[in-house]
Amino acid sequence: MNWLQAAVLGVIQGLTEFLPVSSSGHLVLGASFLGLPSPGLSFSIWVHIGTAAATMVMLRKDIRWLVKGLLAPETKQSRSRALAVAGYLVAGSVPAALVGLFLGDLVESAFSSTLVASVGLILTGCFLRASRGKTGLAHAGPGSSCHLPTVTLGRSLMVGLAQALAVMPGISRSGSTMTSGIISGMSREDAARFSFLLSLPAVFGSALLDIRSALRAQAPVVTFLDLTGCFISFITGLMALGFVLRTVRQGELWKFSYYCWAVGTCFLVLTLVRS
Repeated sequence: MNWLQAAVLGVIQGLTEFLPVSSSGHLVLGASFLGLPSPGLSFSIWVHIGTAAATMVMLRKDIRWLVKGLLAPETKQSRSRALAVAGYLVAGSVPAALVGLFLGDLVESAFSSTLVASVGLILTGCFLRASRGKTGLAHAGPGSSCHLPTVTLGRSLMVGLAQALAVMPGISRSGSTMTSGIISGMSREDAARFSFLLSLPAVFGSALLDIRSALRAQAPVVTFLDLTGCFISFITGLMALGFVLRTVRQGELWKFSYYCWAVGTCFLVLTLVRS
């Protein structure tokens, strides 16, 4: 892989990680049909770190509020709400962790299948379409004076189940989690912010596992191409995340369904023809 290919893969990761169109599906299809190289283990680690850094920059106010509420709260109410939100993030992370722990080999084998990625994109389109006309709660629930007022334990678990499903290629993590949040009753704003906050434990947990695998295989943990992909995925991720947050606020997330259906159907036909 040369630096130009690394840059292209960084752009794909940065854009599709946040746009509800499945980054994993595009990487699988790009490697198979467009001749792009399959990213190595260390490269995958660093482009995900780049998009995680973009998430932390865009949601820095939420992260600062959460850390301050846990470590140096101004009131008992702020500490209580911060503890609750932290608990919701942990609860929402459990389903994907269990899938990775018990079905890791099955998921890994799916990443070599363009058929799975194509069908996954079509399903993503169906998820997104289901969000059309949904506005979440018209009013905030308990803790409405604090952050993420419409996020509850039950709703966070629904989002977590959607994130677990999205470990399969073609299923958009951001699309499925935001849609499930909105359908479960979260406001659009809270569904988007909670979805991307929830991605951080998953990304960093996956990165740690990949680093351990790289060290065991005596593979390089970082190269110049890795840093190139990381930087580009960070920059493009910032732009994509800002765009998605605006789109969700306007209630237009469902419009991405047409893209997912078109791409998924085209590559499904190509896969069947090639086979």
